[in-house]
Amino acid sequence: MRLLLKANPAAIRQGLAIGGAAPIALRPLMPSIDDARGAALGIAGAAASWQVTGELELPGNAWDACHALVRDGLGASGDAGLVMAEPDLEQSWLPADQQRQAGAAAGGGAPQSDHYPIGAPDGWFADRPYSGLAAARTILGAAPPGLRIAHLDTGYDPAHRSKPTGLRAGLARNFADLSPDGTPGSDAFDRKTAAVNPMFGHGTATLALLAGEPYGGARGFEVVPLRVANWVTLFANSAIAAALDYVHHLAGSADTRCDVVSMSMGGAPSAVWADAVNALYEAGVAVVTAAGNNFGNLPVRSIVYPARFNRVLAACGVMADGKPYADLGLDRMAGCYGPARKMRTALSAWTPNAPWAVFGQPDRVDQDGGGTSAATPQIAAATALWLERHRQALTGHSGWQRVEAARLALFRAAGRDGPPDARLGRGVLHADAALGFAPALPATLRKEAEDHTDFAVLRLLTGIGAAASPHDRMFHLEALQIAHGSAEVQAALGGLDPEDARLADHGWRAVLAAVADAPACSAALRGLIRARLPAAARGGPAAPAQEAPQVPAPRMPPPAPPPPAVPVPDSRQLQVFAFDPGFATRMATRRIATAVVAVEWEDGLRPGPVGAYVEVIDIDPASDRAYAPVDLNAPELLAQDGLAPSDGSPQFHQQMAYAVAMRTIGHFKTALGRAPLWAELVEQTPQGLKHRFVRRLRIYPHALREPNAYYSPEKRALLLGYFRALAPGATEVMRGGMIFTCLSHDIVAHETTHALLDGLHPRWKEPTNPDAPAFHEAFADMVALFQHFTMREALLSEIRQARGRLRFGPIMGKLARQFGQAIGGRGALRDAIGRPPSPTDYADASEPHALGEVLVAAVFDAWVQVYEDRTADLFRLATGGTGVLPRGEIPHDLAGRLADEAAKLAGHFLNICIRALDYCPPVDPTFGEYLRALITADADLVRDDPYGYRVALVDGFRRRGILPEGVQTWSPDALIWQRPDQPLTLSGMTTVLDGVGDKWDLASDRLAAWRASRANARKLHAALTETAEAPSLWAALGLLAPHQEQSVDGGQGITGGIEVHSVRPTRRVGPDGQLGAAVVIELTQRWQPKGDSEWYRGGCTIIWDRAEREVRYLIYKRVGHGERTARQQAFRMAAGGSASASYFRRDQHAAEPFALMHSDH
Repeated sequence: MRLLLKANPAAIRQGLAIGGAAPIALRPLMPSIDDARGAALGIAGAAASWQVTGELELPGNAWDACHALVRDGLGASGDAGLVMAEPDLEQSWLPADQQRQAGAAAGGGAPQSDHYPIGAPDGWFADRPYSGLAAARTILGAAPPGLRIAHLDTGYDPAHRSKPTGLRAGLARNFADLSPDGTPGSDAFDRKTAAVNPMFGHGTATLALLAGEPYGGARGFEVVPLRVANWVTLFANSAIAAALDYVHHLAGSADTRCDVVSMSMGGAPSAVWADAVNALYEAGVAVVTAAGNNFGNLPVRSIVYPARFNRVLAACGVMADGKPYADLGLDRMAGCYGPARKMRTALSAWTPNAPWAVFGQPDRVDQDGGGTSAATPQIAAATALWLERHRQALTGHSGWQRVEAARLALFRAAGRDGPPDARLGRGVLHADAALGFAPALPATLRKEAEDHTDFAVLRLLTGIGAAASPHDRMFHLEALQIAHGSAEVQAALGGLDPEDARLADHGWRAVLAAVADAPACSAALRGLIRARLPAAARGGPAAPAQEAPQVPAPRMPPPAPPPPAVPVPDSRQLQVFAFDPGFATRMATRRIATAVVAVEWEDGLRPGPVGAYVEVIDIDPASDRAYAPVDLNAPELLAQDGLAPSDGSPQFHQQMAYAVAMRTIGHFKTALGRAPLWAELVEQTPQGLKHRFVRRLRIYPHALREPNAYYSPEKRALLLGYFRALAPGATEVMRGGMIFTCLSHDIVAHETTHALLDGLHPRWKEPTNPDAPAFHEAFADMVALFQHFTMREALLSEIRQARGRLRFGPIMGKLARQFGQAIGGRGALRDAIGRPPSPTDYADASEPHALGEVLVAAVFDAWVQVYEDRTADLFRLATGGTGVLPRGEIPHDLAGRLADEAAKLAGHFLNICIRALDYCPPVDPTFGEYLRALITADADLVRDDPYGYRVALVDGFRRRGILPEGVQTWSPDALIWQRPDQPLTLSGMTTVLDGVGDKWDLASDRLAAWRASRANARKLHAALTETAEAPSLWAALGLLAPHQEQSVDGGQGITGGIEVHSVRPTRRVGPDGQLGAAVVIELTQRWQPKGDSEWYRGGCTIIWDRAEREVRYLIYKRVGHGERTARQQAFRMAAGGSASASYFRRDQHAAEPFALMHSDH
């Protein structure tokens, strides 16, 4: 997180530091505006200025860090000179073209959407009786305009035919992608950086509407393009502030001055934005920004910032039939409006079904663009046309007077007398009519009050004015940000603006209570409100009234005790497709097609859904749509286990992806005894590698228009595709029908498992041996399949059909049946269960999916054997000892008992498979080592193996030809990893490891757990590399002296440094009720043989027994091992053109190993 700090020069020179750490690196954010303010105050060089920090690791709520920094500096020096601090929010913008249609051919263009009123002909918005921009441009004449417009957006396509002829590329800047020292780029080209890119091409389209060919309202005007947003964070507050400051800087010269700003985006308020808007208003720059978009008035109905500021002209929408572009329900995007106090500085322009230039297709202009994004450039163009028309008459007007004169002319032409319309503001844009209004005399113009970020309701507690403390102003901004995004606070406001004086008479206590109760509220603001808010407003005793004459009171019964607190639910029930949607279309399977699953209850779950672990973002790039997020906390959905399963509901698609992902995460939490972490982000900086915590896995249910779905390590996201089926008509999939991978329980569970496995073992994606890519696929399949068998109703149906025998079940052992048929196959995508085993299965498999199926089959063979052994007595009882069932359906009670046993066993095996991940080497995994990990993980928890789980696992692997190295017999005891021959001791290690786990369990804050793990890793690294006794341990751990040329196994080479990859706790409760607690430590090191350009990794996993305070198991792959290095070299050479190689290739696909692997399936 970055912070935005407003500090006096002395404080900046003296330095700000957090805690006792090194001073925070700062860079000026708005030097032009800050210098101008200082000069206006007569204190040039001495005024407070805005600074932006680099990325900081801050504990807890970012606002709490800001409050603490200003209050006591967190150890900061010079904190008295710190005037303001706020988080540099990374905000999202609901894109402008949500209802746009798919399927237009490249070079053509989508028609207008019949979801909305249609205007005629295409480009209608510029004609009369609509905006009149075409007529206004004609009135202006052919002389080249002398004004410039600044365009803030995602950049533009330099090859598109709509590019304005007056584009000033030499003045362009890129504030979204900064150099390491914070310098903006010198071009504003949009960049397609990923398959899922909700804002990609947005700037190209709005620039064309502003001044492009042939529809642009301000064609011929010079335009300065400024890129302020990208696809990752969409935009940061600092990027927009820096761009506005650059516009202020350009205003200092007639050769570069921009008189109008057009920006089709916005979000939550920012104090730095308020300062920038005020400065541009004083400098005579008219700022026009979008009012914002919503579905069903979600996520917000009110106008967003900076359009919410009164010195900014807000662009609302009006449709082709003259009706407001507002309140259109959940299925259609609409524009934001209100509150009433803002609408006097709002104007409406024509949208949707506006021309929309398409990035990457130079000749394509669709006709179904929309949102207030399309309205904004129309109003900005009209403002520029009016200023150009009356340029001479405005020479006597000051800066702000020019802005007010232009706005007044647009308002008069809009033709609305009296109070503003609640949804249209001052009326509807008519640019040609506006040109007929001469500038108002300077003396008649009213200056807008300075914009600010005060929260008027909070003023009743804190007071505010010239002497207000920085803390008070920060509390106001934080409360305003919470109110902007909180439905509860908006409900308490009752449609009133936070500035509305009527709140002082009634309702303000409820508003402040709602702010304090908001999950995003900082502890500092919550404490302020609850300390100062009258007790009666919080439900406590009221203040005593004035003493009155005593009157005997009637005898009253004692007050009833307060009702007991309602416990927080343990789980949330959600409906899902149990397998694929196709099961709902067959009589034989319709009753098991859907299921209700329980997932962990999340208190702060937001619409999306967005929770603690995952964030569902429903952007559909192929169709240029974004779907309204589902709110699983809506009372209607809580009452009926969420939405009913449906192929056609994007909101159910979101629910399905969330539910299956959370169910998979829940199994990992239970098995590992801790909250799992996603793979951290590692960035190369001038100071070295920087590690960043990843809070949530992003899930895009409609990311791809292709038959593919994959986990993206680069984006820490699941990209789920959809496509039209290629299946022949004889299958249960309709040819040409739409298939959504997000509706396949198997696929979502599979991809979520990839992400969880990557968080646990990031080195397992490296090219080492044939088993490595196969293991990722096989393990993900095993989790998906075992989750089949934990759904009792579906399992009961399978058992009935198979008459109790699971070995050849027709449904449960098949993965992604609908997907497999839709891509032209005859059955499931993969079918791992039921094939007779052969000792050559492992040796015969060559491709990762085929090799992975061997591992899956081995594990499931073991599960089936244990199931048959555990249920043999039930069959004897049901058959009178013969073991032969009578014809017909098996008895209901028998089927139920068998289903219970199978489901319980599936849960046991799933836990064993996941637990074993902690007992594997950190690099170069093989199937044989995974077998040893399975046996060891189970033996560590259950010593005596009464039901033969371990025997069955060994038998399953043996019969498929999977042989572990380094063991002499198939005895399960011989396969358990061995303890070290000699005790391993190292000063400082025991002290560090004794504290591991205190901050990381099932309920821990995952950021705190990640930080603790990183801190422990640093301490262990120091113990392993900086102490005198450390070299004596290296050989025992399979490591070598770091950073040295040396000879190993007769080969020369050089070693890299020792890396402590992970220090994580594990807790397990055995069947005897005993708690087992250990610490898992993973160490790795690189080795480069002489004459080879590649590095080869080795390392070890240490299982540290917390109770005995000693090493329980040491699992290592010796660094520089000659035979293993030779095998890896041979594998790399042989796999150069194989599917395995595509998993690991080092070209542009290296960061996306699963994309190519899963496109082949």
